Amino acid sequence: MRARPEIRDILIAKKLKRWLLIAQHPFVDRSCPPARARRNYQRLFAKHSELAKRLGLSITGVYTP
Repeated sequence: MRARPEIRDILIAKKLKRWLLIAQHPFVDRSCPPARARRNYQRLFAKHSELAKRLGLSITGVYTP
């Protein structure tokens, strides 16, 4: 992703929150299966764990509504 570091963090945070929302509440986006949302969230979390922890997110957050 080519963006300034401040903007990059904001964009990644939005992606993390979006996949978490879809994984917890599948009716938000019917076109994406919850399993795919969980997988995308976990991959983003693994890649950007420091940012996710600053936001107060956890790896098991997709399993608790």
